[in-house]
Amino acid sequence: MTAGGRPDESADPDAERVLAQALRAMAGGRDGPTRSGSTRAPSTWSTTQVVLLAVIIGLLVGMGAGIVSLLV
Repeated sequence: MTAGGRPDESADPDAERVLAQALRAMAGGRDGPTRSGSTRAPSTWSTTQVVLLAVIIGLLVGMGAGIVSLLV
């Protein structure tokens, strides 16, 4: 680095790409190089997440049915 905070002319041209990949990997993102125009892979849900979602929906439906039965 020079005194002005700018990188030298002899700096590695791939350093920015390597740093970006490392930061993505640390943040939990994909660590591979990104291709321009590529679409993101669809998110996959684990079995635990699907079961929890089903339980929450079941509780909401049950509460709704209970309230309706009390009002009728």
